[in-house]
Amino acid sequence: MYEQLRVQQLRRTYSAQGWALLIYYGILNVAVMIIMFIDAFRQAFSMAAAGGELDPDMLVDAMMANSGWGYFIAIGVGLIILLIWKKPKFCFETMWTRGKPMTVSSFFGILVIFTAAQLGAQLLYMLLEFLFNLGGLSIVQTMESAGGSMDALSMFLYIGLGAPISEELLFRGLALRSMEPYGKKFAIFASALMFGLYHGNIIQIPFAFVVGLVLGYVTVEYNIGWAIVLHMFNNLILSDTLTRLTAQLPQPWPDLTFWLIIIGCTVAAILILIVKRKAIKLWLRRYQDDPLCAKAFWSAPGIIVLVVMLIVMTLVSTGMMITPLE
Repeated sequence: MYEQLRVQQLRRTYSAQGWALLIYYGILNVAVMIIMFIDAFRQAFSMAAAGGELDPDMLVDAMMANSGWGYFIAIGVGLIILLIWKKPKFCFETMWTRGKPMTVSSFFGILVIFTAAQLGAQLLYMLLEFLFNLGGLSIVQTMESAGGSMDALSMFLYIGLGAPISEELLFRGLALRSMEPYGKKFAIFASALMFGLYHGNIIQIPFAFVVGLVLGYVTVEYNIGWAIVLHMFNNLILSDTLTRLTAQLPQPWPDLTFWLIIIGCTVAAILILIVKRKAIKLWLRRYQDDPLCAKAFWSAPGIIVLVVMLIVMTLVSTGMMITPLE
């Protein structure tokens, strides 16, 4: 009887996070579609008024470039709903619970491990591209989509600032902190899993999951503020600035420099993990999760619907981006 009641309690907690993420996912897509529709109408009207011929490709590019404003609308709506639902105490105190102080050595060690995850994403892309090439297909567009375009102001602000803040508040603030009382380790795992699936891209999902584990650990041990800083570093430096800087170098240095950086960070990350292996084992043993966490999580209706929908959306978007090999 106790186990059944406990599972029901845990299931309600987990399910609430799933429904919340689904609602935000819907708000996000609706807001972006509205902005894109308005922008398409404006662009088409301007072209018609100027007497020019409507260029579908130019119209789509303009719509995508300005879609970032739709994300900001969704963020605003989402944060208001979160504040009303979880109350100010949770939003301004629980989500920002402070752990131990971050040291310089710890920050750069975590940063190196964080950066090393890029290597896994690159290797996964190369493997999948090779396999698809065997069938005369390519997933280059999937990789390009995973990188995201930061050329337009709206997308630069969203990818560089809006996404790190909103996603950390959503996954490490709302989801992780809500699940944490029942088990820190499982809360980190579950929030990272949902964070990975939320990206809806076969290249990004494994990378985002690993990154989510690191960000979850940082939130639990230090503070969500440091997770936001690391997330911004990934989006602004690794995904944008580093590419722009290396692109200025003569061939073959752009790709070579990128690979040297992520391979160097991977070697350093492995060494750090080896040196810290005893501390890692102690940390894993220190926190004991409720043994019913997994059972409750995977049977929670909100989680089931969320996971199924995100997997379906990932498969659909991937299928749309697969192109014949040239």
